[in-house]
Amino acid sequence: METIQIRIPEILYSTLKAHGYQKEDMEREFMEDVVLQLYAKHIISIGKAASIMGLSIHVFRETLLKRNLPVEYFTEDVYEEDISTVRSIKRCR
Repeated sequence: METIQIRIPEILYSTLKAHGYQKEDMEREFMEDVVLQLYAKHIISIGKAASIMGLSIHVFRETLLKRNLPVEYFTEDVYEEDISTVRSIKRCR
């Protein structure tokens, strides 16, 4: 897996440190915010977002509800998965 480093302004870092944030807290919250924004912009699916954050879909949905973000929408990959599921069900009949 590739990773990147993101630079934040010293003033932001100092402010967060003054509020008791540790580096791990900052990394976790920044990652969570990015994943939630990508999900809200329909760039990644709910399953992908939950997976990136290391959460079950159920727990991820709870996170979305707490932040007043949409819980369900359809992306192309979700649509393709649904079509595949419907086709497999039809074959079983």
